[in-house]
Amino acid sequence: GDALLCNPPSAGGSHLPDLTIITPVFYGGAAKPTFFVANRGHHADIGGITPGSMPPHSRFLSEEGMAVKTFKITQRGVFQEEDIIELLTRGGEGADNVGTRRLSDNM
Repeated sequence: GDALLCNPPSAGGSHLPDLTIITPVFYGGAAKPTFFVANRGHHADIGGITPGSMPPHSRFLSEEGMAVKTFKITQRGVFQEEDIIELLTRGGEGADNVGTRRLSDNM
């Protein structure tokens, strides 16, 4: 099935390094999800203007690292590895706003 990745505080996250995976659960042949399960994990670095993803001098959320409201991390049961790598390594606006510095720690 599908699973969604989400992390912005505006979408129920606590802070950007806490990545949440949300998966619908279908029961008894239901067409719509019966309920959802979620798993949240803390990641040390998801990009931004400083290592650690939470610079005290940031002025915009984008400077703190990757913010993803909705991303299908699995689609029809297939892990979207290339897409998540691109998402994690893509920097934001500005020369100092880079993607994750430790991709292997996030995978």
